[in-house]
Amino acid sequence: MRRGLLLKGIVMFIITLLLSGCWDTKDINKEYLPAVMGIGKGKTEKYRIILQVPNASGRTQFLEKEAKSITKAIDLIQTDAEKKIVLVHLRLLLIEKELAEQGIDNIVDFAVRANDISIKGMVAVVDGDFEKTLYHEISPTPEVSSYDFFNEEAGWTPNQSIIRIWEAYRSLNSYSEEMAIPMLKNGEHTLFVFKGTAVMKEDRMIGTLDQEETLLYNLFKGRYTGGTIELARNTSVLIENANIKHHREWSEKGPSLTSDITLNVVITESPKGVNNTQIEKEMREQLNRKFNETLAKIKGYRSDVLGIGLLYRPLLSEGDITAWKSQWFPALKQRINVEVNVLNEIYFKNTDQDQNQGGMLKSR
Repeated sequence: MRRGLLLKGIVMFIITLLLSGCWDTKDINKEYLPAVMGIGKGKTEKYRIILQVPNASGRTQFLEKEAKSITKAIDLIQTDAEKKIVLVHLRLLLIEKELAEQGIDNIVDFAVRANDISIKGMVAVVDGDFEKTLYHEISPTPEVSSYDFFNEEAGWTPNQSIIRIWEAYRSLNSYSEEMAIPMLKNGEHTLFVFKGTAVMKEDRMIGTLDQEETLLYNLFKGRYTGGTIELARNTSVLIENANIKHHREWSEKGPSLTSDITLNVVITESPKGVNNTQIEKEMREQLNRKFNETLAKIKGYRSDVLGIGLLYRPLLSEGDITAWKSQWFPALKQRINVEVNVLNEIYFKNTDQDQNQGGMLKSR
């Protein structure tokens, strides 16, 4: 009898523990959940931190402080705020261009070490009025808009580069690659306008790629979904898929790399009378020229943003790996060959009786 009562008591105690709920539950209404953090150069201190905090009404509250460190600036914001600052929903770090040119290693280290910041958050450089960009508002709420600009299932296109906090940290500590960071400023009717890509060497911005060069950069990296290429004679094509094969060599003079890129494209706009063969030839010549011009530009920056060192890493000794950026990448001979296959052709009818019928798609 006593054993049965004891057993029932233990069961009831366990059930009580399971049904006791979350003892450390926090009221979300008493927390500020910033979606964007702007990190700029302060007027009187090293850093100026601006937090964008969305609210239920669809508007944004802005919290700002200056300090000698990012952590201290956030602490000062917390001191004056009536709610707790929680960075768990932070999706985007916007870094002022002047700071990017001076070095971002401290910023990336802070983001990685902060326990409540997701390392999946995005990083971008503000190339324009920092304050105007951070205080810019549109509808819907900025935590949705800012993320969608970098979301491959939403507003992102290959004309924009993309890098996450963990990727930036990896690049800063890598012997084999540098990083490329998207550059933006505030838009008029949109939250942002993308200006191109910041080319980094170590932790400092040393140059830029424009939007067309960024598309080629993304294509080389395998990010081409939704990419559109304009040709002469009012012709545009959409990249369906790409196949890239790298041929590595190493001689007494150093490394050499030939990359064969085969693009399958769909014609989206084309004047009547231009056939597939002409489009393939024109696109092949244009891309070969632009790719190799972009390679020469990147080589001039002495920055391995394409990650060529990763292709050679399995072949290198430990000493050669550590010397890749300083010795072997500057000696690299690189060339890209592009081939194009048009998957379809669009004919536009321009007779009076057919002008209301639109185009006709013919597959081959």
